[in-house]
This record gives sequence, structure tokens and C-alpha cells, in this order.
Amino acid sequence: MRNADIAPGEIVVAINAFGERHPRRALTGIESEGHDFPVVWLCSEEEWQDALREGRDPEGIPWPAEDVSLDEGAA
Repeated sequence: MRNADIAPGEIVVAINAFGERHPRRALTGIESEGHDFPVVWLCSEEEWQDALREGRDPEGIPWPAEDVSLDEGAA
């Protein structure tokens, strides 16, 4: 599985229902507890940076794990 190694803080690509690719930050690895299917919690880069600057945890949304992969171009 391409997304098996996702860790919090990594830059990932999330694919939406229309096949569009969106860069995001992973807040978690793959989680299955309490959900009908595995998810990865994600946030935007802007939310990630705002949370770091403000000293708080970023707010995110669950995304189907099968539609999240590591951003191979991220350094």
C-alpha cells in the first residue's frame, strides 16, 4: 500500500471525488478506529502553519486513506 508509511506532519496528496489532487498535511497516520473505513486526518498547509505559529493543534478533516498518498515531490 502506497500510503502505509504516512506519518503526522508529512505532506501528502489527497484525491477528491472528481479525481482532483490536493496537497495537504497529514495530522495522523492511517486510522480505522471508530470509522466505517480507514482514514487519514488532513489539514491545509495554511492551517498547519497557522497552528504552528499560534502554538495550537491544527484542525483537520478525515479523508479516505485509499485516496491519500505521500507527496513524492515534497522535500
